Amino acid sequence: MLNDIDNEMTKMKAADDKYYRYIEELEKMNPPTKELIYNFPVFVGQVNLARSLFFYELYKRVIPLTGNIAEIGTYKGASFLLWAKLIKLFEPYNTTRVFGFDWFEGMDPGNNDDMDRKGDYKADYETLKKLITLQDLDDVSVLNKMDVTKDLEGYLEERPYLRFKLLFVDCGMENVIDASLRLLWPRLVQGGVLIMDHYGVSSSPTESDLTEKYIGNNKVLQMPFNRHSTGYVIKNGKD
Repeated sequence: MLNDIDNEMTKMKAADDKYYRYIEELEKMNPPTKELIYNFPVFVGQVNLARSLFFYELYKRVIPLTGNIAEIGTYKGASFLLWAKLIKLFEPYNTTRVFGFDWFEGMDPGNNDDMDRKGDYKADYETLKKLITLQDLDDVSVLNKMDVTKDLEGYLEERPYLRFKLLFVDCGMENVIDASLRLLWPRLVQGGVLIMDHYGVSSSPTESDLTEKYIGNNKVLQMPFNRHSTGYVIKNGKD
């Protein structure tokens, strides 16, 4: 009998296998960069598209709220730049910005984390900064290269006015998740949305417990069409 972790990994295996075979064939076709950009719906996979739609649906909920967006774990900037572009499109006259936090050195698991992920998700800070500037997103993007476990508290203390209407935690490490929720959940406005990328899955073993530690009586929700992120919370002020 398969254990829980095996079931979690194999439920989508058939779909994933087809998708990765498609990626291999696409690489052989080697479509021009302009084709990939101009006609991206032709090439993007359903899982990736669902993730972006998931973020968009939750962003729409918080447009009327005052506050910024915070993202813990920017990696190469896929979701970070999506937030920035949504702000550009839908809030051109508001002060909303997206604050990204990453140390750009990849994952460094602790004792309670998934040790197989050591070194994963290392990215280049300067490359992401250049992409922000090339796309004219500097006015809505604040990219911070820092160790959240050591530097976030001081950063926020220097900015006591900062409030957030959407918080996205995508880091998968116990100490980073704990510091992020401890410091940022109190600054999430009532009605704001917290997104946890790996709630309830084995790749981030402590994420479920840490989420429940901080959110009080708020419910963890999901959207039926999206695989990751796995959970979100609408802060109702009863924490």
